[in-house]
Amino acid sequence: MTNAFSQIRHADGRAYYQGTPLSLADAQIMLNDDILRRRVRVGAYLRVDGGRLVLVNGPALRHSVNRPVSSVLSPRAGRQE
Repeated sequence: MTNAFSQIRHADGRAYYQGTPLSLADAQIMLNDDILRRRVRVGAYLRVDGGRLVLVNGPALRHSVNRPVSSVLSPRAGRQE
């Protein structure tokens, strides 16, 4: 049996979704779409808490990530100068 959730609340109690019951998979797809549209911050996730579905906002994006970039991904890759 698949649980259906007609309400999704933010962790602070505010409503995120209220309407037609959704499966957890459908709720995750909705959250992914909202992250893509920047309505919800990257890193947010859904948590089942006592039969309720709760949206927990994730950490903010870090402005710099220090990872080496492969020369294949460089904008100048393949160009001869």
